Amino acid sequence: MMGSGKSSVAARLGRMLVRRVVSTDAEVVRRAGKPIARIFAEDGEPAFRAMERQVVASFSGPCVIDLGGGAFCDPASAARLLATARVVFLDVSPAEAARRIGAGHGYKERPLAPGWDSLLARRLPLYRRAHHTVTVNGLAPEAVARRIFDLVVGTAAGDKPPPYGIPLPATDEHLPYGRFAEEDA
Repeated sequence: MMGSGKSSVAARLGRMLVRRVVSTDAEVVRRAGKPIARIFAEDGEPAFRAMERQVVASFSGPCVIDLGGGAFCDPASAARLLATARVVFLDVSPAEAARRIGAGHGYKERPLAPGWDSLLARRLPLYRRAHHTVTVNGLAPEAVARRIFDLVVGTAAGDKPPPYGIPLPATDEHLPYGRFAEEDA
């Protein structure tokens, strides 16, 4: 959800995994040539969602995907991600999200922010389909990234996780860690 720290965590996770980081929101903005708030205002949410779906379908190769919140709610995008990636939902409490969003991290640029609670209620069952859930309340982005790193590397019981920077096998092509509910969009 908004305020879970997805962009910050993605950057750190990408460094740990030695993977490029891609953002669905940034790519939509690049393709549309305007900010998300303007896309919503001028073209509407359905147009934004169509662009977002195209962006998700276009990603390939080893990467960490900073996924926009509505993207995982789209059936085609969710099916693709669940089949080709390790999806991690960053679960943030309403109080923590309000604290983070209210701290000036783009509240005005997030058209769906005023309806955060109802948005969460609608989307939470969809987010729960993710392969992993990491609760982020009170954690710094580095700590969240480390938890995700440990999850996606898939260490066996009792094994020590490999050090940061060890590339994963080619079978782990995508590692979207979940911009599953961020509605900068």
